[in-house]
Amino acid sequence: MAKAKLASWNRAKGFGFLSLNGESKQLFVHISSFADKKLDPEKLVGLWFNYTLAKDKQGRPCAKQLRLVGSKPAFSTKPNGLAKRAGMTALAFFVLLLSLVLLQKLPLALLVFYVVMSVVTFVLYALDKSAAQAGRWRVQELKLHVFALIGGWPGAMLAQQTLRHKTQKQSFRWGYYCTVLLNIAALAYLLSPNGEPMLLDINQALSSLLP
Repeated sequence: MAKAKLASWNRAKGFGFLSLNGESKQLFVHISSFADKKLDPEKLVGLWFNYTLAKDKQGRPCAKQLRLVGSKPAFSTKPNGLAKRAGMTALAFFVLLLSLVLLQKLPLALLVFYVVMSVVTFVLYALDKSAAQAGRWRVQELKLHVFALIGGWPGAMLAQQTLRHKTQKQSFRWGYYCTVLLNIAALAYLLSPNGEPMLLDINQALSSLLP
């Protein structure tokens, strides 16, 4: 199976061309040749595809069985050591929060808030993964970082490794690490004597929002 970049697409006519050997040669591809029928080729121009070389009814070369390079199911059933480690780290963090709640160092509402934000952030990662594979509008990276910053970073960490998403782009990874450090620093401040008044205000605000 060969690999080439989708160079152009004509939505009205339902076909386009793959770029071979840079820009010197092009290979015809029809909409029916994509393995994933949910893809929108017009939004995938410039991306790489694996394909099988074939011939049309007139004997002309064309591409068949196109698949996005590196595309994987959103949820993988294969063993993933990093996913297990991420799960254990998230669990340890929530156990720590629960311990602080039992010791009356943190309000229960804050623990519930972390859980809710982690679930929401995980869902956002799953939606972004699905959108990336289907060529639909993506979830903004800034939104993923904001939800991680306000408490959803355990869910983000679990989503990255479980879904195998957002793990290659180094700039995004550094941004994520910053959200984790800032959130933990803010939590440490709330646990300090100076942060106690703010913690009380946050507890009141969350208690009014949560049932």
